[in-house]
Amino acid sequence: MKKSRFLFYAIVLIWLGCDTIEESVSTNPSLQLTFSTDTVSFDTLLSEKKSSTRRLSVYNPNNSAINLSSVFLNGGQNSDYSLIINGKSKLRVENEIILGGDSILILIDVNVTERDIDLPYLVSDEIVFEWNGNVDDVKLVSYGQDGIRFSNRSVCTEIWTNDRPYILSGTLLVGEGCELTIEEGTRIYFENDASLFIRGKLTALGDPMNRITFTNSRFDGIFDQVPGQWNGIYFLEGSHDNKISYADIFNAQVGLRVGTPDDNNDPDLIVANTRIYNMSNDGILAFTSDINVSNCLIYNCGRYLVGNFAGGNYNYTHCTISNDQSLFISEEEFVQFSDNLILEDGQILSEDLSVSLVNNIIWGSGDNELVVRDRGEARATVSLHSNIIRSTSEIENNFTSTAFNFPGFKSDYTLDTLAFAKDKGIKTDLLDDIVGNQRDDKPDIGAFERIEN
Repeated sequence: MKKSRFLFYAIVLIWLGCDTIEESVSTNPSLQLTFSTDTVSFDTLLSEKKSSTRRLSVYNPNNSAINLSSVFLNGGQNSDYSLIINGKSKLRVENEIILGGDSILILIDVNVTERDIDLPYLVSDEIVFEWNGNVDDVKLVSYGQDGIRFSNRSVCTEIWTNDRPYILSGTLLVGEGCELTIEEGTRIYFENDASLFIRGKLTALGDPMNRITFTNSRFDGIFDQVPGQWNGIYFLEGSHDNKISYADIFNAQVGLRVGTPDDNNDPDLIVANTRIYNMSNDGILAFTSDINVSNCLIYNCGRYLVGNFAGGNYNYTHCTISNDQSLFISEEEFVQFSDNLILEDGQILSEDLSVSLVNNIIWGSGDNELVVRDRGEARATVSLHSNIIRSTSEIENNFTSTAFNFPGFKSDYTLDTLAFAKDKGIKTDLLDDIVGNQRDDKPDIGAFERIEN
């Protein structure tokens, strides 16, 4: 007991004999602070939607500590920006010490207030720093975009214009007997898990200079290239005469999901000059449907680039259908057609199948990227001509190979100068390519016609 008490007193005496070492705070106005940037910028943001977070570091390169007497948003409570200053979520922080050779971190968000304006508008502010009689600032810059919002709605006979984007949350249904017309240059943004269901008719006709956009509602930071952020566009039973041209559909789970069985072979959906990409699952997924697809680029899909099952009539002409060989590896073919589908209860649905593939590039990382399955229980007609197909087998009237980049792609799937696909196609009634370039008498295979300078 005496020994323990002696040890306790010894520790107390040692502690009392030690002075707390504190770095002196200098009031010298010549001491400067530095910043990791002079302007913090955000991408264009939809109004009333919080941004991703930006970071700003404030450095004290001096030997002495500096007291930041004030750090605040110049816009105060009216600012669309918000700050977390060294862990403190406030519009204004006072007497923040930065030790010599140390720094503090400021986290910045912006939530743009809607202003009822068609065109994008500037949203700016500045973070003001005051110390030792000095004043400095870091600019905050972003652009806001107001939109027209739909949440869990049904629409009928509507025309969407390109004045403002349309922002969908939940489900938007185009009812039976109704038509949604989307004008060129219109942008449709989908919140997380939002869907567009078509039971009636969709007419979305862009042009080469004013493409229609279907994508996720967050496109700041990395969100502009992350798949699976919305569900997709679904064409339901009874839907017919749908047309999509000069559109970009990306970052969903499924680009186009078509289930429109009927008693005729007329196209339920015509897709032309359209890009479908960055899908967590499928590019075009269809069941017992009639689809014509031409001049389209379908790429980087996690399951099927094209998966057309349970019969139907499928015509693909001058399309480039490919997964990045370095990113997508699968034991299954990325392009599949089948006259049958195994249902959840184990029953097999078989329907007549017609497949026509002309002047397409079907590529990926597997040894074989195309399969057509025919159980023999329904009538199947398959016509393949002048396609470049990644395959270990020869296919009559087509070009097959497993050589790296055999088609001759550039990074954006246009064709390189010495591309094998050049001038290898047969002439069709498609006079222009995906972006509107005119095809010559010896058309290139795939969606793009190479134009030599």
